[in-house]
Amino acid sequence: MSDEMEYDDAIKKDKRTFCVYFKENLKEKQIIANTFIAEDPIKSRGIKIILFTLNLILYFVINGLFISEDYISELYYIDEEDENFFSFFPRSIERLIYTTIVSIIIGYITSFFFLEETKIKGIFKRDVDNKVILLKDIINLIKTLKKRYISFIIFAFVILIISLYYLLCFNYVYPKTQIEWIKSSIAIFIIIQILSILKILLGAVLRFLSFKCESEKLFHISKFLD
Repeated sequence: MSDEMEYDDAIKKDKRTFCVYFKENLKEKQIIANTFIAEDPIKSRGIKIILFTLNLILYFVINGLFISEDYISELYYIDEEDENFFSFFPRSIERLIYTTIVSIIIGYITSFFFLEETKIKGIFKRDVDNKVILLKDIINLIKTLKKRYISFIIFAFVILIISLYYLLCFNYVYPKTQIEWIKSSIAIFIIIQILSILKILLGAVLRFLSFKCESEKLFHISKFLD
């Protein structure tokens, strides 16, 4: 069932339960579930793993980029006896915000390498009655997908090489920050994934509330969260 239906069509035709809708959206929009669970006839598992790896490494890179000299100096004068495993967290909140913003921008940039599902569906809907044109459009679609995937692989490879070089230099120059940097990077990654799941959950709740309360405004808010 398409999530692109308007309110009047959705309330009549969408018979999915809350759990089914939430699970489908989770597999489609949450990067871990989409990478390792969801089946995608257009985007191969290998491409999705490359994208996931790129995102993960960039969390570490972006986190490192926002570690200031003042922050590094502060770490050198911290009394380790007063520290515990989660002491890094209050010091990392600002970087969490910056990393989230930058990761959204990067996600938007990488999306240009992939064709939208609506565009692919549009080809089949538009040319379904003309087999010759449909075949031609499918061939062009495959060529476009190949070009974009090759471009994405090259882009990802270049970014990964630059990122690994930066991370090696960062850890060599600032060895004192290694543990704090690793813990905060992992924490940022986990928090962003949790926020992603909560966003999907909120969208699903608002969608079903809109059906229950017959509120088109709630329905449009849920679509905005998608």
